[in-house]
Amino acid sequence: MDFLTESHNAMLSHGVNLYAEIFVNAQGDRQYSSFEIKKIDLFASYFKDTAYNSFFFSSYPVKNITQIKDSGYFYNTPSTYSIEVNGGRETDKSRELIQMRMISKNPNKQIQSFYRSFQRDLKKISGLQMHIQKKYFYLPTEKIIIPANPHSQNTRDNWEDFCLSKTESVE
Repeated sequence: MDFLTESHNAMLSHGVNLYAEIFVNAQGDRQYSSFEIKKIDLFASYFKDTAYNSFFFSSYPVKNITQIKDSGYFYNTPSTYSIEVNGGRETDKSRELIQMRMISKNPNKQIQSFYRSFQRDLKKISGLQMHIQKKYFYLPTEKIIIPANPHSQNTRDNWEDFCLSKTESVE
């Protein structure tokens, strides 16, 4: 919730929107839901849904969202306007780390400015701590924190068991 609240302030000032990518069937067809501050609980609920894949920030015009649906947000024009965000899945036992990356090597100025501003804003969240060895920020929790794992992002139902088995074997 803190991540979504902080991002909302930066999104407003930079004209950026946030979208969740949800699988709608076993063939991999996806649906995109946009974030609205009035429905923050609805957007946060996606992180507990097994159909959730990822989310992304984009300054790409909303009227062109159908083009993003057709090609996925990594391809062609939308990529220069977007930041991919992986992770964030959450259960009663664990929470997956959130990782952001610029999709394009030449992002447009609007999304680039948002990214820099948002990075500064995240550091202002009360209670945010930095892991000394792994150099990531986190909010203290009793839950197991699982790294965002590219192998788990397309799994269904048992993503947590998959990630936990990987972290237990390392320790």
